[in-house]
Amino acid sequence: MTLAGARHWGHHDEHPEAYAGLAAQLMAEDGPEHHPVFVLEEDGEVIAFYELRDRGDHVELLRMFMRNDLIGQGYGRVLWSHAVDQGAQTHDRMLIMSDPGSVGFYAAVGATFERSQEVAPGFSLGIFWHDLG
Repeated sequence: MTLAGARHWGHHDEHPEAYAGLAAQLMAEDGPEHHPVFVLEEDGEVIAFYELRDRGDHVELLRMFMRNDLIGQGYGRVLWSHAVDQGAQTHDRMLIMSDPGSVGFYAAVGATFERSQEVAPGFSLGIFWHDLG
């Protein structure tokens, strides 16, 4: 689902170097098996997921992805609400490093844009913060 999401927004083909190590990163020692991963299912099928990581003074929202054919149907807001509720249990703020295709979503749900950060030549992520307090 993660790589399919990257391809959906055209990033895998346009910026392969930004995604070259994604599979390895997902399986790394500090990967999802060490942090909460929340899954949204419908009729027993995984349709979306996200990961939260405790970064000490904040929580970071990582890899919020959903099935491409469900984008725009409200599931993103369901996942977002759940992530905010989960993060607020332990932290006052959330960091989001947004894919360019998701910048509008995070702005619409109230996250505050801080800056862009180039992670590969020609490929930048939007850095957002969201108050959980």
